[in-house]
Amino acid sequence: MTPANDITSIFDLDGVLTSKDTMSSLVRARLTARPLRFAAAIPPFLLASAAPPDGALKPAMNRALVTLALRGMTRSQYEELAAVTGQVMAARTAVGQAVARCRCARDRGPTVVATASEESLARAFLDGVGLHNIPLAASRLDFTPRGPRLVTHNVGEAKVDAVRALGFVPEDALLYTDSASDLPLARIARQTVTVNATPRSAAKLTAASADIRHEHWS
Repeated sequence: MTPANDITSIFDLDGVLTSKDTMSSLVRARLTARPLRFAAAIPPFLLASAAPPDGALKPAMNRALVTLALRGMTRSQYEELAAVTGQVMAARTAVGQAVARCRCARDRGPTVVATASEESLARAFLDGVGLHNIPLAASRLDFTPRGPRLVTHNVGEAKVDAVRALGFVPEDALLYTDSASDLPLARIARQTVTVNATPRSAAKLTAASADIRHEHWS
């Protein structure tokens, strides 16, 4: 348990602290510059788009897209791309209210950003919007001779485990999320706050949560 005066907060990244998906933006830029890979990416992209956020198909197709888009990249090449992409997204994203809420939460108690996005990319974005040194639970890449692949995909139950591994107690937490992919966290969090969630995700999160409120952030 956290001290009585502390309030633990868990923030999703994509859809909460940024209106655009960070990893999807990086992957899309890579594929757009490579027409043959772009064509190969259409089937998994369509499957991922049609799949429910809380199922197994969507993350599986997203992993396939990451592998396809990043094929052949070295660690240094990827880290440079991630840094630039995160910084550019931070500069272009209207995140004033979201960042202010996250800063306020950090002043109240333990606060972590938990995301399915890749760690270097997510950190570059957070640094770009002024959330320096905030704890981060994110996906991680393994760099093979053929290129990067997701070795840790921080989604669903894996996100619960990642939050715990950083020393946070999700049962004590306020969870800020826009997606039903966070149902495992919502089921155990003290309170869930949906942020700009779609009606379908809001309904699923409502059914799973012990205490919930719905907010729209500009």
